Amino acid sequence: MRRGHTPGRSHAMPLPVAALSFDGDDTLWDFGSGFAPAIEHAARLLSEACGGRAVTVGQLHEVREEVARRMPGAGFGAIRRAALAESARRLGCERPGLAEEVYRSFVAVRAERTLLHPEAGEVLRRLAAVLPLALTTNGTTDLGPLGLDGVFTVVVRAAECGVHKPDPGIYRVTAERLGVPPGQVLHVGDHPVEDVAAARAAGMAAVLLDRSGRTPGALRSLDGLPALLTGPGPGSELRAGQAGQAGPAGPTAR
Repeated sequence: MRRGHTPGRSHAMPLPVAALSFDGDDTLWDFGSGFAPAIEHAARLLSEACGGRAVTVGQLHEVREEVARRMPGAGFGAIRRAALAESARRLGCERPGLAEEVYRSFVAVRAERTLLHPEAGEVLRRLAAVLPLALTTNGTTDLGPLGLDGVFTVVVRAAECGVHKPDPGIYRVTAERLGVPPGQVLHVGDHPVEDVAAARAAGMAAVLLDRSGRTPGALRSLDGLPALLTGPGPGSELRAGQAGQAGPAGPTAR
């Protein structure tokens, strides 16, 4: 367990928290900021490759959902590749390698355009100075363009470990790789089921991040996390399964 001093504070964190875990999409970065232009770009590429036969973003979404239902447990990348291949087939354009080309271009645009939430980088660096941090995500977003390379001690991606949220097993993988008991890990995420409920089911504490401010007891930004950890106050008694509140949230297409 690493302990230290938070900048601006004269005392170490008193909580029974030995490590922190974070969701990525819509917790640390604005997923839509990169996804929207990337999927529009993919639609244009497919249309051009298929002789100008128009395909809309809405159609790509529909195909993606159909393919996802046929691929339970598959990673987001595999589902997106298969959906692009299926979209090309429906356009009558099954050129070998086309789906992979479009997927790679989609990922590149998404990486270039995805925006880190304004406070996330500074807060993560402050916390990384005193505690090991993990990224626990179903997503595939590249950390390099976001300036987050080297911030996390552990990065656990569903596609790599084979366990997807809301399966609590992905959080057990995170704790194992951190070398910390789940009860000493606090997870922070924006989804009440995939992040809060699932992390708690794995034995972690969990805090919901709701940037809309509609969920009582949830963090509105990561700026509030250091104060929650350092106390004093009600937050200073956080234990596994007791942190944060669950509230409404919807699924996000990937």
